[in-house]
Amino acid sequence: MRRAIYIILGALLVSCSTTKINTGLINDQAPIMVYKTAADYFNKVPVRLNERKDRIVSYPAPADLYHDGALALPVRLKKGYLLDTRGISANTAFTSYTYEEYAEMDAAPSLQELYDHILEKNPFEALYNCGNKSNYKDLVKELNRKISTGLPGCTSIIE
Repeated sequence: MRRAIYIILGALLVSCSTTKINTGLINDQAPIMVYKTAADYFNKVPVRLNERKDRIVSYPAPADLYHDGALALPVRLKKGYLLDTRGISANTAFTSYTYEEYAEMDAAPSLQELYDHILEKNPFEALYNCGNKSNYKDLVKELNRKISTGLPGCTSIIE
């Protein structure tokens, strides 16, 4: 009986390993995340931290930073806002690695090295969920209009 419990616990631990950030750009069902950061992290590689922000739980592989042959950088919007293309959340932090230098690596750095390169664990001044892409005909134009009028219809993710 104990052996079966240990096997089940071992399987659960293995299944809770670190995962990589979804590589797809914004799809029709993904939430549209619009954000502003305290510093310029536009070209910095994001990682996702756990709730206590003391451990990385998700990170991209170097090849994941590309979509259709181009770096999947965020899209610049009005008033310093950015449109996420990587799958950020309130627990996202940005590393000191630029997209270019990280994408050239043969493999992702170790979790400790990635963690040591985090620039700020709480980088967001604002983070909004603005619904799904399928709700927009001209995403960037409509988001810029929303930004100009205080982001109506968007939900603030951070306090």
